[in-house]
Amino acid sequence: MKLCLHMNGKHADGFEDENLEFRQEVLEYFKKNYSMFPVPLIAALYEAETEFAKEAWGVSPAVSLLAQEMLERGRSTYVPIYLKGWARGRDAHIQSKQIKLSKECINELISYSNGRQENDDFQTRNKHNYSFSF
Repeated sequence: MKLCLHMNGKHADGFEDENLEFRQEVLEYFKKNYSMFPVPLIAALYEAETEFAKEAWGVSPAVSLLAQEMLERGRSTYVPIYLKGWARGRDAHIQSKQIKLSKECINELISYSNGRQENDDFQTRNKHNYSFSF
């Protein structure tokens, strides 16, 4: 599932996203009813919002709740999406870090990270060398 941005090729104040109003409505509903949203939709919203943050030089506070729900419910399956969004600029990075995860989730993510560090294939496929710190 992908929620695309329809951009005008500009940044910051000149940036326009034709889907912004629709996403904002969905995010307002999400904030009140996040447990009803399937994880793939949460991940698609997180991707769209962090991409928006990169281009608009600003970020929605909903990004933290999206990241938190995506990781808590989707666990290590969604780590690549989380890290890609987390790396989309300072604003996305800061909001992506404002999460609270259960100890069970944290332990799974640490195990996942430790296992991936041992796998050279993962290191060579990714431009960034990520590690978790909780």
